[in-house]
Amino acid sequence: MAVLAVPFFVCVFMGLEKSSLLNVAVGIGTVQCLLSKTSKYALFDPTTQMAYIPLDNESKVKGKAAIDVLGSRIGKSGGSLIQQGLVFIFGDILSATPAVAPFIRFYWVGCRQPTN
Repeated sequence: MAVLAVPFFVCVFMGLEKSSLLNVAVGIGTVQCLLSKTSKYALFDPTTQMAYIPLDNESKVKGKAAIDVLGSRIGKSGGSLIQQGLVFIFGDILSATPAVAPFIRFYWVGCRQPTN
């Protein structure tokens, strides 16, 4: 996705005067969206289901229900709550970006540390 991000933003920023570059940006954005959805459904979803293989049937059903229903809903609600809080504090989401970027960076570095 990073490979497509550079030409996308170049076309967007250069295309403010030319509509043909904005059309190219829409095409690049479409390809990026298709590739990200395809990789999610082809790689991520089967990997999450493989985690349930060693469990017995009852544990599989309860585990899937807990993760799929509660986990996704709590995750979406928490993300929405954080976003609304940032908009309330900073006025808009773009103004909150410089304040949030260090947290994302430290989280990313912390996730990359090897585990014991």
